[in-house]
Amino acid sequence: MKHELPVPAHVVDLISELQEAGYESYIVGGAIRDLLLGRRPKDFDISTSATPEEVRSVFGRRSARIIGKRFRLVHVTWCGELFEVSTFRQAPEHGGANAKKDLPENLILSDNSFGTAEEDAWRRDFTVNALFFDPVKSELIDFTGQGIEDIQNRVVRAIGNPGLRFEEDPVRMLRALKLIGQYDFTMESATENALFSHLELIRVASPSRLALELEKILASSYGDKHFQAFHDYGLLPYFLPELNNAWDTPHGDYALNLLNERNCRVREGVYRNSISLAMATLALPFVEKGLGRNPGELWEPGPDSTAAIRGVLDTLFKPQTMMNRMTLSAERVLILQPLFGDEQARERLIEAKSYPHSRELLLIRTAVAEGDSAEMERLWPPVSSRRRSGGKRERGESGGNGPRRRRRGGRSRRERGEKGKGE
Repeated sequence: MKHELPVPAHVVDLISELQEAGYESYIVGGAIRDLLLGRRPKDFDISTSATPEEVRSVFGRRSARIIGKRFRLVHVTWCGELFEVSTFRQAPEHGGANAKKDLPENLILSDNSFGTAEEDAWRRDFTVNALFFDPVKSELIDFTGQGIEDIQNRVVRAIGNPGLRFEEDPVRMLRALKLIGQYDFTMESATENALFSHLELIRVASPSRLALELEKILASSYGDKHFQAFHDYGLLPYFLPELNNAWDTPHGDYALNLLNERNCRVREGVYRNSISLAMATLALPFVEKGLGRNPGELWEPGPDSTAAIRGVLDTLFKPQTMMNRMTLSAERVLILQPLFGDEQARERLIEAKSYPHSRELLLIRTAVAEGDSAEMERLWPPVSSRRRSGGKRERGESGGNGPRRRRRGGRSRRERGEKGKGE
């Protein structure tokens, strides 16, 4: 059907480049869902009839790099932006090939059987993610016949047999719940029943893919909502058991309120996104707990507190494995927190490499505790990054966010359901 969607011109040009080379090509997946919901997509994924090698030949080796083993695709650099370009797939064959490996019979270990656009749509996870859009012809294709309606009704519906879909790829359970958390979708009953009965399969998912999903959650501005959906549906004990054990405790509630405040600030454009800052934000209350402090009561700096910080960062995100550089960055942010109360440490603190993230965590916890971080912003101004970037201000370090409309003991924005700009 003909449909106009606000696709950036350079994305249309990329699709046009593939089509002019003779390959059927579309924007697919979440970008179309977001556009139909009136949201700005975080990225645009492309699917095409061209094989990975043919995609590389269209854009050249310098601009196109083939990646992946289980699912080969191409990273294409176009107009300074990175795009994922995949080849149309067909549904994988099931025949008990995994039986000797003590894995679910239908678990997909390889997904490189190429097919048509329609076959590709039917092998996808949910109807709301199976729409194809040709921005050159302004043509929207709903092969399942249910995707547009489910987006309009905000329903998560598995394509085909829901149990089979989750057995093929248990990570799909996380993606279903992220749709519920981020978009306030509801789950169709058969899909919901299948999810409940397959929760334990998350244990056989690839550790690297689960770690990547956690990074995506922490990198998003909806992580607290994702964790809430994981808890509500019983997935959190498998995914982040330490956070689940702290659910509905004072320190656990404080951690989610801090993460909610951080996410609101990211959505409002107050500060740039950062996985390590999200890690530090979520971990801070557990460091306080480990050192015998109440929520919001910082610790005295020293070897004991440093050891406690490292211990929390080592256990809180298990069984997922975070990248060392992210963990070390989060550790530095946490170590600096009590120094904000020491005037003698001011100059050393402002000169620290981790000062921008550390300052942002200071403002986050001040906003949660007092409802307004303006005074703290005045006392601890952003620092120009001239010495690191030739005079350009570091992205997101402008400050000036205004009153936060919250007081200690009051409800957080997470509890009020308040939405920030751009949500």
